[in-house]
Amino acid sequence: MAKTSAKRIVGLDISAGMLEVGKKKIEKENLSSRIEMVIGDSENMQFPDNYFDAITVSFGIRNFETLEKGLAEIYRVLKPGGIFVILETSVPTKFPFKQGYTFYTKFILPIIGKIFSKDNDAYGYLSESAANFPYGENLNNILRKISFIDCKAMPQTFGVATIYTATKK
Repeated sequence: MAKTSAKRIVGLDISAGMLEVGKKKIEKENLSSRIEMVIGDSENMQFPDNYFDAITVSFGIRNFETLEKGLAEIYRVLKPGGIFVILETSVPTKFPFKQGYTFYTKFILPIIGKIFSKDNDAYGYLSESAANFPYGENLNNILRKISFIDCKAMPQTFGVATIYTATKK
């Protein structure tokens, strides 16, 4: 687990199952006194305004029911000057990575999903949701609309994922 000087960390997820996985990892690392796992909806958080110094979301905003509502809620609970960091899937735009990614997600990934989960549709949603999700400057523009500043998109792994950073005014 990465080291941090944070005195308190809150992990929030709508899925009790995901929280249980997190709790086991936290216990294994002896971090239960610093990390609290809370069940909740990112679009309606039970925290006061200006509560968190920093917020991170990894591969989660793509699943918000209403993207702008979830981002506005994150903005609300983030302190002024606080940083918001997102790691999310994206679609490569440069040759040959774009073509390779398309082939992999349309043909290879569904086969892998079927083999490991015995479900014909497993993992098929991933490529579709990534392709339909606003990424790069499109997501930065949505963040700016919410009132975030200093919005940056940094593609990773040839554009398969992107790290976004933004700051609350």
